[in-house]
Amino acid sequence: MSNEYFTADLIAVIETGIFKTEHLFGTQSDTLGVLTLNAGKTEGTFTGQEDLSLIFNKISFWKSHYELKQEGAVIASAAPHGGLSRVLIITFEGELFALLPGKGMSRSWILKNSQDQIICEYKPRGTFKRGAMLRILNQISISLLVFSYCLVIIKRQQ
Repeated sequence: MSNEYFTADLIAVIETGIFKTEHLFGTQSDTLGVLTLNAGKTEGTFTGQEDLSLIFNKISFWKSHYELKQEGAVIASAAPHGGLSRVLIITFEGELFALLPGKGMSRSWILKNSQDQIICEYKPRGTFKRGAMLRILNQISISLLVFSYCLVIIKRQQ
């Protein structure tokens, strides 16, 4: 499932835990997997369907650079666009993506591809509800979806 592209209208992510958190990814009809993040939210693992196993981590203590690994190989990386920008540039399967905050005072985040098309939108479930709703607007790999979700969690804490 790692290289397959996924399409669904909406994915709900339900978050549980306090220090070590679990994020259950699911659609109305299926569970896609579980992401477990450590207390600092700088590393975590995702276990999904068809034995998909991903490892997320921050690769530098001083810099905001992140990687996603599958079977020991780096399949995605992310780094800030530059300066004080909140935009992250993601490299996944040789293609560039941009993860940027939503418009105005919204707490949403948007993932765009290199053609400036919106791929996915990440919205919090609500003021007192933990987790998120992921609105899929274009085909997306589950690996890229999980990686960008991890980055959104980190950026919300900053």
